[in-house]
Amino acid sequence: MQQRRTRLRFLLDNLGWLIGSLLLAFAVWYAALSARDPVEQRRLIGQVPIELRYDEGLIVANRPPTAAQVTVRGLQSVFESLELRQVKVIADLSGLPPRSEPYSIELRGSLAPEVRGAAVVAVQPSRISVQLARRAEQLKDISVQFEQAPPIGYTVTAQPAQTEVLVVGAAERVAQVAAVQVKVNVQNQRGTFTLTLPLSAVDVEGRPITDVTLTPSEVAVTVDVQQRADVTELAVEPRLIGELPSGYLRVNQTWSPRRVFVRGDRRAIEAMNGVIFTEPIDLSNRTQTFTQIVRLSVPSGVTLLEAHDITVTVEIEPVQGSREFTGIPVQIQGIDTADFAVTVQPERVNVIVRGAQVALETLNAEEIRVFVSLSGLGVGVHQVALQASVAREGFSGENVVIPNNLVEVSITARNPTPTPTP
Repeated sequence: MQQRRTRLRFLLDNLGWLIGSLLLAFAVWYAALSARDPVEQRRLIGQVPIELRYDEGLIVANRPPTAAQVTVRGLQSVFESLELRQVKVIADLSGLPPRSEPYSIELRGSLAPEVRGAAVVAVQPSRISVQLARRAEQLKDISVQFEQAPPIGYTVTAQPAQTEVLVVGAAERVAQVAAVQVKVNVQNQRGTFTLTLPLSAVDVEGRPITDVTLTPSEVAVTVDVQQRADVTELAVEPRLIGELPSGYLRVNQTWSPRRVFVRGDRRAIEAMNGVIFTEPIDLSNRTQTFTQIVRLSVPSGVTLLEAHDITVTVEIEPVQGSREFTGIPVQIQGIDTADFAVTVQPERVNVIVRGAQVALETLNAEEIRVFVSLSGLGVGVHQVALQASVAREGFSGENVVIPNNLVEVSITARNPTPTPTP
């Protein structure tokens, strides 16, 4: 008994040293481990999807964030193999009832069980607002809406591949859905064709309801655009009469509309051979582009489906030509002839003027000016390029070609400074 007491006394007297030794050993072990595999804290690259958990029969009625940024603290070796799929972010609304005000829910992050030596230490954002509502669903008929009226003279039908769509969402919003529409554009379309188009939910006033889900979200629509049996489509053709004055050309003509629809006496329509002409447009005395609004010449017994005035634009340009002028004197500019004597060789040159033929026929040599600019030149002999201008509207120096456009210019001082006598 005495021996047992002695041993117990020894343990109690040395307990502090024993605990200290264990702590020291652990510290040495941890320091060695940390040196080989240190602990780090990192914000993961990429975002983690937020998993919303709520009771059956409910639905999320607002649009909370769908992903979050996650920060993990752990051993360096963990980050070498850690993947985003091993990280979860959960917003848990289990047991919460639906209400009009959103809940503020804390986001909780965790790692998959196989990931050891690390933990999620922060999630950004840390909280999100989530509104819960009663889930409802309802089948709605698909309504086809044309974005514009069918073309004149045509009938249009459209048939969706399925007639109903499932609308899912908050009960209050599903109840507001008055129709599910698909909008069809038939502009410039003819014949039968199929389009795959998106569906949209609208309320009784035609305003979009976007916070419901439509299944399917789009539908194939077969559209048939056919000409009415009682109408005929005709090409419009301007009727031009008269001749342009000599020296002018008609280079182009445009008009709008280019096609119209008629109905009436079938024989009279067949005799038109698919073309309807405008009232005459006289080109006599026309020397420039013009636009004219004219009516169509409609035969007796034929009626236009829609009244039309035809806007016709006729583009007219003068015939281009050239004319040579000889012996045009070379004039001097840019130097004071009171101080300097100037001679130019040759003194006269020939030029070719290009432009509208009708204007060239009346152009005089006196209206053409050829000159040499001597600005900045001093005493001596110089080779200088000639320049030209034309004193007539519609012409410029660019219309003038001087075949030999270099002249020799000699400049001497009229009152030279005397040379000092040594």
